Amino acid sequence: MTPRTRPFARMLTALNALIMACLFASPALAAGFSSPSGNIRCYVDLYNAQSLDEVPMVCLVFAADWDLPPDYGDDDPTCDLDRTRTVILTHGQSPVARWTCHGDVFWPAPLGKISYGSQWSLFDFTCDMAMTGVRCDDGQGHGFAVNRAGVVLN
Repeated sequence: MTPRTRPFARMLTALNALIMACLFASPALAAGFSSPSGNIRCYVDLYNAQSLDEVPMVCLVFAADWDLPPDYGDDDPTCDLDRTRTVILTHGQSPVARWTCHGDVFWPAPLGKISYGSQWSLFDFTCDMAMTGVRCDDGQGHGFAVNRAGVVLN
């Protein structure tokens, strides 16, 4: 196999594992999850990545007591639609918290709810669900903790 085809083969292997997990496993092994309250929804964004190394973990927080600067990821500080707090973690990079400007539906649904005390893992991302919120990391020292009261990026 040439170096040029290795990333493609890795992506196919990962996608096959994801499809099998979604078809035959519990909701905790799906491409994402929802907190018991439904306020936090996290998923692996397979649709916008060129390779497995670029696949981000995205968490959406619908109701929170913390605010963010008006950054929608496109240098435009206006949003005429709905906006949601978003935390994005890509392998080997520091996480980013920003607003996402969107229409009525923009996340993969349905996402299975996981209970407090549960752990969810996919593509080296690991998230722990606690009564105090969600904590996710990329296995390389980068991660975040998020809940209704705040967000901590590390």
